[in-house]
Amino acid sequence: MAISNFDNRADSTTETVPERVTPAGAPPVSWPTPERGAPVGGTTGGPGKARTARWLPFFLIGLLLIGGLFWRSRTGGAGAAGGAGTGGPGGGRGGKSELPVVRVTPVTLGTITQTLDITGSLRSNQNVDLGSKISGRVARVLVQEGSRVRRGQLLITLDDADLRAQVAQAQAGVRAAQVRLNQTIVGLPAREQQVGTSIQQAEATLQSAQARYRQALLSEPAQVTASESQVSSARQAVRTAAARVRQARQTARQTELQAEAEVRRAQAGVTGAQAAVAASRARLAEVQRGAREQQIAQAQAQVNLAEANLRDAQTELTRAQRLFAGGAAPRSSVDAAQTRFEVNQAQVEAARQNLSLVREGATNEQVRQAGEAVRQAQQGVPQAEAVLAQAQAGRARTLVAQGEVTTALAALSQAQSGLQTAQGNLAQIPITRQETRVAREAVGQAQAGLLQARANRSQIPVAREDVQAARAAVQIAQAQLRQAQVNLSYARISSPVNGVVNQKLTDAGETASPGAALLNLVSLDRVYFEAQVSENSVGRVRVGQPARLVVPAVGTQTLTGYVSDIIPTADARLRQFRIRITIPNAPLPKGTRLTPGAFARGTLTTQTITNALLVPTEAIKQTRGKATVRLAIGPPDNGQVKQRTVAVGADSRGQTQLLGGVAPGDRIIMGDETLEDGDKVRVAKAG
Repeated sequence: MAISNFDNRADSTTETVPERVTPAGAPPVSWPTPERGAPVGGTTGGPGKARTARWLPFFLIGLLLIGGLFWRSRTGGAGAAGGAGTGGPGGGRGGKSELPVVRVTPVTLGTITQTLDITGSLRSNQNVDLGSKISGRVARVLVQEGSRVRRGQLLITLDDADLRAQVAQAQAGVRAAQVRLNQTIVGLPAREQQVGTSIQQAEATLQSAQARYRQALLSEPAQVTASESQVSSARQAVRTAAARVRQARQTARQTELQAEAEVRRAQAGVTGAQAAVAASRARLAEVQRGAREQQIAQAQAQVNLAEANLRDAQTELTRAQRLFAGGAAPRSSVDAAQTRFEVNQAQVEAARQNLSLVREGATNEQVRQAGEAVRQAQQGVPQAEAVLAQAQAGRARTLVAQGEVTTALAALSQAQSGLQTAQGNLAQIPITRQETRVAREAVGQAQAGLLQARANRSQIPVAREDVQAARAAVQIAQAQLRQAQVNLSYARISSPVNGVVNQKLTDAGETASPGAALLNLVSLDRVYFEAQVSENSVGRVRVGQPARLVVPAVGTQTLTGYVSDIIPTADARLRQFRIRITIPNAPLPKGTRLTPGAFARGTLTTQTITNALLVPTEAIKQTRGKATVRLAIGPPDNGQVKQRTVAVGADSRGQTQLLGGVAPGDRIIMGDETLEDGDKVRVAKAG
């Protein structure tokens, strides 16, 4: 209405302005009449100001529309998702056509291999300092530094004039020792024959003396042997009788103890049977007497108590029902009061039943059972008394055992008398050993003569030892000859390995000493790769892990090897560990070899995991310190974002292993950091 009035005023040349009412007593105020095109507010101006005022409302409406469109563009993703969720297909704020499109990749099963890049140099297992085993002057050096050598190749020669002279001298010593050995062997048989004759004579004399001594021993009276045998038999009889006495006494003691124990057990049985009869009779009397007044009063008190509890439960139930009906208490309080009321009813009924049983007293069956128990207990008393009589009769075995002890003592006394008689007969044997002693002394003299003859025979081993000494002298001379020949061979120094001359430490004319290095050789037969690994990565390295190497000095060919050793000591300055990689013999380009000291680089396979859940590494996000991924769940044209926390495993070459939280085939959303959990999305088609 304001706009239409404004337009009507613009078509007229003049406009009637109502008079302003002034307060009472104030002078009248004259208001000027606005010109054509002036603003309604009374402001005067020209035609341009009138046109500006006319279009101002349209300008404000346009600004409002632009601001609304800008706000909608900022919140379009959430509005589209909310419209799709509330309005259904084609409804809400824009429908499916406004859902954000996302790119997804599926979770796959595959193999992930972790590697470690390493660099280092080739080294040799054999670094040989070649020296001389003897002192001498160097005659020739046949190689230079860098020369390739093979095993057994002659490298250095020493001046060997003195060594050849020593060999000749040793050969002469061998010939002289052989002559002395021959002379000793020829004189040995005559000495052996002379000593053998004297030994035979001494042995004959000894045999005659021994025969006379044996004859003297045989003439000893046979009474000595018989007397000694009689004494031995009597002593054995005494020991046997004493053993019988000890056995009889032990048997008598055991018999007495056993009989007394049986009597005590039988008496205890009689006492127990009599006590059982008394207890059974007391039980029968109690059953026949019935319940006592105190028991009836106690049962009646239990009934009264149960009825009082029932009345309290009834009151509590009524109160809970009223409170529940008025909305002041929950239904659970009514249920609890009802349960308590029912429990108290059951207790009242049980107390009344118990009171009824107490008043009725024992049944006929209980009286019959108590009487039967009395009869059974009375039957056990005669049996226990019979066992006691039998145990008392067993005491007679003690008298029999004591009689056996008396018989054994009599036999012991008789055996001791026989021993005394045998010892008396042995003391009366006449001593007739004088001839035996004389014969024994003659044997001793013959043995001394034999020992003397055999002592003379000891000269034969001495003569034989002379032969052995001569043979040893020959062997010593031969050993000296061999040593001289070995020293002569030391004058020619050869290579022990196939390799390269690393250092030349001597020249012709210099003096070589044992232990001083003349050449340094590096073997080319066994070359290994040594690399440095940081302390953060050494824990991933294990012996036996495969490695792939490239040696630029050889070419671009990839060599394969394996970790053969891990040096457990780190470099104090670099904090790195050394690992050794063995390189098996591999075909190399013609004319090339693995040279110690050459630079090499490679890749070490530290871990291989099969059947791993793999996703691109860039799809994993860190949310509040936890690894998460976003999944597209539902149909491709109307899916939903689902954020999941996952456990991360190994990663390599842009792929990361997930240890849980997803399954093969799940669609992982890539990029679009603005999406949140629960947003609606549309999955882009492949390609």
